[in-house]
Formats: sequence, C-alpha cells, structure tokens
Amino acid sequence: MCGILGAYSFNKNKKIARQSIDNGLRMLHHRGPDFQKNILYNDGSVALAHTRLAIIDLTEDGNQPMEIADYRIVFNGEIYNYIEIRAELIELGYTFNTRSDTEVLVNAYDKWGENCVNRFNGMWSFAIFNTKTEKLFCSRDRFGVKPFNYYLDENIFIFSSEIKAILEYDEGFRRPNYNSIGLFCREGICGEIEETWFENIKRLMPGHNLVIENKKINIYKYYHYPTKIQKISFEEAKTNFQNIFFDAVKIRMRSDVAVGTTLSGGLDSSSIVSALRTFFNGSHDTFTAHFPGFKDDEYVNAEKTNKHLSLQGNPIEIDYGDQYLNILNKIVYHLESGHLSPSVFPLWKVYEKSKEKVTVILEGQGADELMAGYITSASGPFFVENLKRLKIRKLIQQAKLIHHNYGIKSVAVLSLRIFSPSWLREALRRYVLKYEDVFDGNLKYYKYPDRAEIKSNSFLTQYLEESHQTTLVNLLHYGDALSMAYSLESRLPFMDYRLVDFCFTLPSDYLINDGKGKHILRESLKDVLPPHIYNDYKKLGFPSPIDAFFRANKNLIRELLLNDKSKSRNLYNMEKLAVLIDSVGTRNNSERVVFRLICVELWYRNFIDRS
Repeated sequence: MCGILGAYSFNKNKKIARQSIDNGLRMLHHRGPDFQKNILYNDGSVALAHTRLAIIDLTEDGNQPMEIADYRIVFNGEIYNYIEIRAELIELGYTFNTRSDTEVLVNAYDKWGENCVNRFNGMWSFAIFNTKTEKLFCSRDRFGVKPFNYYLDENIFIFSSEIKAILEYDEGFRRPNYNSIGLFCREGICGEIEETWFENIKRLMPGHNLVIENKKINIYKYYHYPTKIQKISFEEAKTNFQNIFFDAVKIRMRSDVAVGTTLSGGLDSSSIVSALRTFFNGSHDTFTAHFPGFKDDEYVNAEKTNKHLSLQGNPIEIDYGDQYLNILNKIVYHLESGHLSPSVFPLWKVYEKSKEKVTVILEGQGADELMAGYITSASGPFFVENLKRLKIRKLIQQAKLIHHNYGIKSVAVLSLRIFSPSWLREALRRYVLKYEDVFDGNLKYYKYPDRAEIKSNSFLTQYLEESHQTTLVNLLHYGDALSMAYSLESRLPFMDYRLVDFCFTLPSDYLINDGKGKHILRESLKDVLPPHIYNDYKKLGFPSPIDAFFRANKNLIRELLLNDKSKSRNLYNMEKLAVLIDSVGTRNNSERVVFRLICVELWYRNFIDRS
C-alpha cells in the first residue's frame, strides 16, 4: 500500500518540473513513510514518483519506482494471488529478483499485456511506462478500492493517489467544481462519480484502464458484472460461497507485517474473524469503537465475539469533546471532499488506535451492497421482483417477516427515496424537507451523473449492482483516505472479485430470506459463527451519537458558516442557511445537511483559502 504520482508531457520541449513532483510527493508521505523516490525518464518528458508503505518483501528490493527491462512502474495496492501468478510465470520462463507482488505485476503485463488485470485478485492503481515505446498503461481495480486521480490537457497528463499532490504542480488547479459540491450537499454524492471537487481533475473510474500511446489517450472499461442468475441448489451455493469466502480471507492474511481486524457487533466483520479462526490460531487483535452509555453500542456484541473466538479485543472509547471540529478538519483534508455521515469520526479514531498495534487491517466493507444487508432499502426491489414473477405467496410471507423485524413503513419510505426521479427528489427537498432554497448561489445549477450500467435479469440484483457501483465506491473512497492517513492498509475480503461475481448470480431468495438480508452469508457460516451473531438480525450501521453535539454548538456552527468569508463564496442563500442552522434538532434531517455544509466550508479553507 503506497502513494503514486506521475506526469507525462505531450510536448517534448516542455519537460516535467521536477520540483513540482518533489513537492507533490511530500504531500503523499503519510501513504508511504518507509521510502520515497522520484525519477525522470526519457529526457524529462515522464516522471514517476512513489511513497512506500512496506507490507510484502520489506527489503530495499521492493522499493519503487521499480525498473524491469524497459518497464518502469509505480503501484499502489496489493495483488493477493501474486504467489500463484508468480509460479505460473516461472513455468513460462520468467525469473524474479524480489519477493514483491510489484515484480509479479510487471512480468504479468509483459506476458499478457493489458489483459493482465483480469488475472489479478486484489486492489490496485498503477502506472507502467515503457521507456522504448513510450506507452503509459494505467489501471484501477475492478471496484475502486484504490484511488486514481488525474489532470489532463493538451500539454500534460498528471496522476496521483491523492489530488493534493496534483495541486502542487500548478496553483491554477485549485478551482472548485460547483456541480460536484452541489451534488454532495443535496444527496451525498461524492467519491462514486468521475468528477472531483476540483474543476478539471477527474477520477479514473473503477474497472477501467487508461492508455497513452502515440500521444493519444484511450480510457476503456475492462470489468463487467455478470448478467444472468444461475440455477443452483441452496446447499451447493452455501458450499461454493464458503469456499470462496474462506480463501478470500486467507489470501488477505499474506503479509510481512502485523494484521488485525476492525470488529463491530454485526455479521460482516464477525464473519471475517470466524473464517480466520478456521485456519489461523495465533494471537489476533480486533478494534471496536466503544460508546459507553449509548444504547446501540456495538462493543457489547464485539466483546462476546472476542471471547468466543479467543481474540484480543481493543475497545476504542469515542469521546467527541471539544476537538470534534479540529478532527473533522483533518478528515476533510485527507478526503479532499466532504463526508456523507458524522459516523466518519469514530472510524477515524478506530484507525488511529489500530495503527499503534498493526499495519494491515481486515474490514467488512462491501457485504451489505453485495448481499442485501441494508434490508429496509433492498426489500422494495425484492418485493417488486417477486411480484413480477408472480411469487405472491413468497412475497406475503417475507413481507410479514420483514415487517415484524423492521417495519414496513421504513421499507416504503426508503424505497420511495431510492426509486424517485430526480425532479421528485428536488421537490421533496424544496417543499417537504425545506432546504433546497439554501443552495441559491453558485450551487444552484447541477447535473446528476449518468446511472450505472446494469444488465442483470434480476430486479434485486440490479439494485444491488447499482449500489455496488455508487454508494459503495463512495464508502471505499472514505476507507482508503482515512486508513492511509495513518499509514494503515485496509483489506476487504467481501471485495474479492470471485465472491462478487458469484453472489451477483444467485437467486434473490438466497440473499433475502426469513425476513433477513445476507441469508447466504449467515447460513454458509452457521457452523463457525458465534451463536449471538448468527441469531441477531439487526443492522445498525455505524452508531454515532453526534446529534447532541450539533444541538449544543449552534453558535459555533453559525460562526463557521455565516461569517464574511463564507458569504463571499456565494454558495448559499445566507438567510435561508441561518434558518436551517436554527432548525437543527427540530427539523427532520437538518443535522446531516448542516454537517455536509460544514464539510464544504472546511474543504474551502484547506484547499482554496489554504488557511
């Protein structure tokens, strides 16, 4: 896990500014504190820079940029199946000088060309430059676990793991993208779209390659989700799921540094440590956010799991205190954007404390979007699918169970929100929630991104795939930025492409059954899960008692959002914004909207004002 930075000049007479690359590299130090290097190639027309967090092959042999024959590479991420690919390449006549997955990646590219990415099981963003042909090949992993940001004009292409490194190349890049900021303020849309909060700086989308050859740039999609639901018995599906999931956990334990696990009180992270215990009996640390006195404190369940599986639990007590805004400011700096939810604060604290003991952390991100874990959101598409297929008896049976567990009203409200057209959502913001008129400045005009490409023949799977390509990508953006702020590598077994491809071919009632989501996960791991986890159906999300902080600090929020500097940005109708702030604690959803606006203000101070 590392930070990458590079530049490619299309004009031979305009060399890369080494000092600007050096400055950008310093901005990535937190991503790779173990080694940093910047090299210019081909008479200064190409620069590659790298900051290393050593995970596999801790020797100097693993440092980057790595040079192999005519290839030069900078790579961020992990290829978990590098051992198997390495063995295959050795049989084909390749030799290796290191134990690193980086050397495996380069030789795989030499053998299979751009199709090499289809053989990788992992998370990555990388760039390979061929000094002889001057071809630059860049790639981002299938689901967007690792970031790849870039700036492109007729003279230069600049890319990096983080935008702040690109900004060091030219101060003129510090221009706000009002469309992207406006989408975030309204609906929390952020890291899942091509646009960033900076005008003319974009993201390479998940599952895409980018190639520069003969001064021409080509961006294309190499990964596509499966489209058909398979015919398979539930017993066979359970066996296949268990085999894939156990191996997904096992290969993510490959590391030359200490590995731990974040552990909530829920099914996802508990499944990871339960699978871990089937092949690993050594000491293993878990880390849990702890909210003493909070009714939804997940440490109660996590502590039971630690005892049941003989894990070393580390409760991390969360205290918002008077440092909340200072910490949020740091979070926004690393995100380079806002965050959808106040739950970002406990996540930051969990990463901070985890780094004191481990360098790699396993996490349960991705299970909900894969297997209908957010049951109140997924129930609507599930009901529609059963209705379309005339499975009326099953529909009524599951509706009763879901109503008993969660309540049909919440299902109906969330379904309405999910499937509402954009004009209806705007009407709700304007006339019901009453905050659309706040954005009566530079954020007034906005355009929704195109919907994700979905071809599955299952209505439920269509919904889950869209979540996988939107909401989840946003969460992955948060997870990468915040974990790497502490030089901590986050690994996600539920993002194993074999598991994703398998689950998106399963019948809908293998995902939702007995009034619960993630049915296939629960039943496949029934024999290894702690009983209190297997029998618990609740999905709490990440608890965060932050509303009280907002209600108690209205004056502080007013000072932050209603000052002269904020007014000069011309983002809002300031009178209506003042009304919105005053409504915190009395109007539905106002706390979350105000939270987003605070993030915007802190972003401006970090990146536009530079104060």
